[in-house]
Amino acid sequence: MIVREIMNREVTTCRPEATLEAAAILMWDNDCGTVAVVDDAGNAIGIITDRDICMAVALQHRPASDIQVQEVMSRQLFTCQPESDIMNALKTMSYQKVRRLPVTNSSGQVEGIISIEDLIANAERGRRGIQVPELSYDDTMTTLKAVCRTHLPKGGAIDAG
Repeated sequence: MIVREIMNREVTTCRPEATLEAAAILMWDNDCGTVAVVDDAGNAIGIITDRDICMAVALQHRPASDIQVQEVMSRQLFTCQPESDIMNALKTMSYQKVRRLPVTNSSGQVEGIISIEDLIANAERGRRGIQVPELSYDDTMTTLKAVCRTHLPKGGAIDAG
């Protein structure tokens, strides 16, 4: 199975100069938690999540309308290509602990996105008897566990007080 078979072709994107407020509105309007950040040519240059926005507003003590996406976005971008084997996408998600991978063409332009939710939905089909031999439920759950595994700070527990 290749990524193209299950990727979502509807990708929400924004420019690095957009404000966090604008990115949050895009997320709300498109019912998504991630926006791919693209340059003028549509090449993926970063990614921003709803968590990134929340943490930036909370920690910078500035309104979302005063913070640009480029100040907060993750520039360490992990991607896959439409023709990539789905197992390679699972490995990338597991090792890099990311829930979503932008799918880019050979020029770096965004063509889609694949999420852990997409993988789970397809693996569930296999459990219900629909033939999806290339994407097992066990492999998908192993990936989900790896992505969700947290790292505790030195000293152990997190103090929320």
